[in-house]
This record gives sequence, structure tokens and C-alpha cells, in this order.
Amino acid sequence: MRVAGFDIGTNSVRVLIGDADGTGRIRPGVRVGFATRLGEGLAHTGRVSDEALERTARVLGKSVRLARALGTSAMKAGATHVLRVASNARQVLGTLDNAAGLSVKILSEEEEAYYAYLGAFSGDYGPGAGQERRLLMDVGGGSVTLTQGEGPTRTGSTTLPIGAVTLTEKFLRHDPPTEEEMATLKENVRAELDFVSVSIAPGDSVVAIGGAVTCMAAVCLELPFFDSRRVDGHILGLEETERAVEMLSRMTASERERMGCLGRRRAEIAVAGGVLLWLLMRHLGLHAVVVSIRGVRYGLAIDAATL
Repeated sequence: MRVAGFDIGTNSVRVLIGDADGTGRIRPGVRVGFATRLGEGLAHTGRVSDEALERTARVLGKSVRLARALGTSAMKAGATHVLRVASNARQVLGTLDNAAGLSVKILSEEEEAYYAYLGAFSGDYGPGAGQERRLLMDVGGGSVTLTQGEGPTRTGSTTLPIGAVTLTEKFLRHDPPTEEEMATLKENVRAELDFVSVSIAPGDSVVAIGGAVTCMAAVCLELPFFDSRRVDGHILGLEETERAVEMLSRMTASERERMGCLGRRRAEIAVAGGVLLWLLMRHLGLHAVVVSIRGVRYGLAIDAATL
């Protein structure tokens, strides 16, 4: 059965078109992300701009048409933090629905955590099918969600309203950022993380997803272009993440883009996303995490297969 999942986030629209095998897994056929930056300016205006909406609606419409042309029989689309907080969310939702010919659902924090956990652990990370304790770190453009579970069952989640896009817009006004901006950014991230208390024991499976995570892995791997096959399953260490953040913070966005593994819009927010990931790992006492390219879009596609 061919299915599709569309994850509409603050920075990117992530698309998965693939075949469900009947066991809760998806064999991907088309797996792509588009940095449409739907949440551009949201931190200052509280609303989605017309330009950002136009970009996102155009990409979503083309993606849904591609899915239908490839014979997709079931699909689901979900929007996350950006439409939970935007003052014009209903107007935006109507435009997206019309562009896609598909009903887009605004996912609650709990629903986003559900789909992210379902999708992320549909891969081959950790011991696998047992009842081991799991932690999923989802570092997005507008929020961070930590979800704990035992085997396939979620036991709780926490969401913080900080992400790579919102932190960049609030604190990093210069290119490259100044030392004062970096210090303020770190101070504010630490203050937000003070509200997080998660118990992690030896042997727990810890997986990290989101653009900030996958792009940091690509930088640490020194990839000449973003290669999802190299990034997926990479063990990303705390110390190498810190070194990468320091390096990126001394570069302009254009210099980061010329590295090859970061697109233009990702290069603009890579520093804030990296700081957030690094400080989150430190706060949780993690020396390393397993990087996954799976997440909400996989969860949506898996769920679509049950329709």
C-alpha cells in the first residue's frame, strides 16, 4: 500500500512517499524536505506572512500532486508549532487545504510527540522490538519536544517553545553573530532548559531528530553535500557538536552555505539550532545521541496506512 506523510514545520515541509509493509514500517520511495520557512518573522509579528504562506502552499500542493501521480492511496498532513501559535492559523490552514486538496491538521503538542515517536522508532535504532526505555529528542524550528517511552509505548512528553528559527530571529541579529549575541542566546536557552527534568539510565535508547540535528551531523561528518544515508544512524557526540557550533558561529551564513551540506535557509539558522542541541545534550547529561532522519512524516504515513 502506497502512503504519504507531510510534516509542515516552522522551517521545513518534510515529505515522505513510500510503501507500507503491513508491520508498521515504511519503505521510502520519495523522501525530501523543502525549507519554506513558514514561521519566518513569527517571533516578532505573531503571524504567518503572506510570502511564507505562498512558498509553503506552493510546495505542499506540488508534493501532494506528486504523491497522487505515484499512486498513493492514503496520505496525512500535519502542521506543528508554527500553526499552534500563529494568530492567523485558521486563514493559513484554509490556504494550505486549498493548495493541497487535502485536509491539513494542526497537531497538538501531544499529537506531534505521538507521530514523532511512532516514526522515529520505526527504524533500526537501539535494541529494537523489546521494552527498553527510550528517549526521543525532536529539535525543530519552533519547538523542542522530549518524549519518553518503553518499547513502542510512550510514557510522557515535554515541549518547550524554542527552536532554531525562533531563537535566530530573537537573538542573532548580526552575521556572523557577535560574542554578546551568542552569550545571550546560550543564557536564554539554559533558562528554558531549567524547566526540563528527564531521567536517563545506562542502556536507554536516545534518538535525536529534526533539521538542527541532521544538519549538525552532516557538518560533523564533513559531508560535501547532505547525504541522508550517511546521516541516518550517525552517533553524534557532545564534544564534536560543541566544536561544530563554535566553528559555525564564526562563519557568515554564506560561508556556511558554501560548505555544501547546508542549504541557504538551513545555514541561516544552523548556529542557533546547534547551540540548542548542544546545550540540551549537556543539560540531560548525554555524551552522544543516535541521529535519525525519521520523525513526524514517518508517523503520519504509518498512521495513514491504517485508514
